[in-house]
Amino acid sequence: KHATPCVAVRRFALGRRGGMLARVLHGARPALSVARARLPGHACASFRQMCATTARSAPKSLLEAGQVDAGFYQGTLLLGAVLAGSQLIPQDTQVDALKALTKGFRALGLSEERIPDKVLLNDFVKKNALAAQNVLLASPTFYFLFSFITGQSVAVSCVRAITGTMRIVPFMGLFYGAFACLAPFAVQAYMQYGGKSYEESVTGASIALMLGGFVFVEAIVELRGCGVTFAQMTLSSFAVFVPALVGRLAAGVLTQQSKVGQEFVPLVPAAWETGAEWQQRVYATSRALCIDMDFLTTAAGTSVFQHILNAVTFVLLSRGSKATLGDIGKFLLFGVNNTVLSGLTQTMRTFFMRTLFGLSWNMASSQKWSTPAFDRAIAGEAAKPKKE
Repeated sequence: KHATPCVAVRRFALGRRGGMLARVLHGARPALSVARARLPGHACASFRQMCATTARSAPKSLLEAGQVDAGFYQGTLLLGAVLAGSQLIPQDTQVDALKALTKGFRALGLSEERIPDKVLLNDFVKKNALAAQNVLLASPTFYFLFSFITGQSVAVSCVRAITGTMRIVPFMGLFYGAFACLAPFAVQAYMQYGGKSYEESVTGASIALMLGGFVFVEAIVELRGCGVTFAQMTLSSFAVFVPALVGRLAAGVLTQQSKVGQEFVPLVPAAWETGAEWQQRVYATSRALCIDMDFLTTAAGTSVFQHILNAVTFVLLSRGSKATLGDIGKFLLFGVNNTVLSGLTQTMRTFFMRTLFGLSWNMASSQKWSTPAFDRAIAGEAAKPKKE
């Protein structure tokens, strides 16, 4: 019997011996074998297999696996000194120091007409100090989740959450301290030479500073926090890491930095506060978790960029200075197990990571922190005279 057209096409395409697909695969097999032979030995292995080859040098204790190193101790001592100083130094002395700081800005040429003392202290010094504090409060969530979604145990992830946070303390101090010092002059330049308003100048100056060098400090902050040593960092990895970081900074740092001190506005309508019972519960949950539009921007808007950053970080931790762009692309597509399913799973894990980190960061930024020394200095209150 003659085959129907559909059966004939199927036999032609999928026949066991003479089918088109079989002939294509048979003809391509030699080329694939040659290409595979030319690839480095690690190119066809998953990252888990590559890590298994170094099992002999694997950490033998929880402290080693948790990356308790010199950077952790340095950051812990520095943070401890800052916290001790904030509690032990008299408030009057802190107020005098803030006023002396404003005089230093004026001596360096910052115009009081364009940026008054109150604006200088509130929008630049206080806001950046609180922004640094909020990042440190949210960082344990970030480093725990990064370790956990890349295959570490809960115990190791908990230790790395602390060690990673402590390692970034010096770099965070440098980042936000330098930003507080340089941003006022950048804003003044925008106002003076660009003829823009103060609000427009703040946005333009922040972006210019981020792209002008602060993004590299942020890159080192994240890599060091995740445990990447300076010896493991490569120029090729920075070529991928920095552009992705710029995108994430725009949706993350700049959003949360500008949020400090602003009134919290829930994502759900205000009328739900007195609406039906289920609406009141949703409204109360939204306020309790500080879920607003900035949370959505921080979580969803940064997930794609974070997936790229995670790929670079994990490859550097696995391969060190031997890491290639091919390794990074491979992780992006196929995850830690070198399969399509592993790649999709890793992407979903990254979104989960950014959502929880964005939630914790957004909650920290939404709090009304007590800053009596800043408040007195901004109000222009003089220090109390010392008793004789």
